[in-house]
Amino acid sequence: MTDVDAPADAAPAGEFRHAFRIGTRWLLIPLGMPAEVYPPLPCARLPFTQHWCLGLASFRGDVAPVYDLAALLGERSANPSRYLLALGRREACAALGIDDITGITVPPDTPTAPPPPLPEPLSELAQHSLTVDAVPYLDSDLGGLLVLLAQRACQINFATLTSESVR
Repeated sequence: MTDVDAPADAAPAGEFRHAFRIGTRWLLIPLGMPAEVYPPLPCARLPFTQHWCLGLASFRGDVAPVYDLAALLGERSANPSRYLLALGRREACAALGIDDITGITVPPDTPTAPPPPLPEPLSELAQHSLTVDAVPYLDSDLGGLLVLLAQRACQINFATLTSESVR
C-alpha cells in the first residue's frame, strides 16, 4: 500500500507538539510538561522585581508568578490582551504571557539546527531549533527557564546586603 492509498483521515506521521508564540518567535512546550492556557488575569505586582516580572496571579486557586518573556526577548506584542500559559503544577507553576498557541506535527526526519542567537537567560537553555512548514520553532528547557526567571526576578542584590553594610 502506498501513501496515495492511505485513508484521508489517517493521522500524519510524526510527533505531536504544542507550540506558543511570543512576538515573532515560536517555542515548543516540552513533552510531558503540564500546561494550560488562560485568558488575561489580573496580576498583583510585587515590589522590587524586574519589569518583566508582572506579579502573581491565581490559577485554579494556586498562586503563581507571571513573567513577560517578550520583554526579555525584545519582542513587541501585537495583542495587548495576551493569553497566559501556566506551566508546571502547584508550587512548581509559573506563567508566561503569550500571543498564540498551536499544535504541530513534527515529521520523524525533521533536522535540527543550532538555536539562533538569543538574549539571556533563554540563550543558556536553548537546545536546538527546527523548522516545520517553513516556520522555525525553538526547543528549550522551559523548566530550567522558569527556575532562572524566579532567581533573577528580584531587583535587590542580597549578596551586597551584609551585616557590615547595615549599621
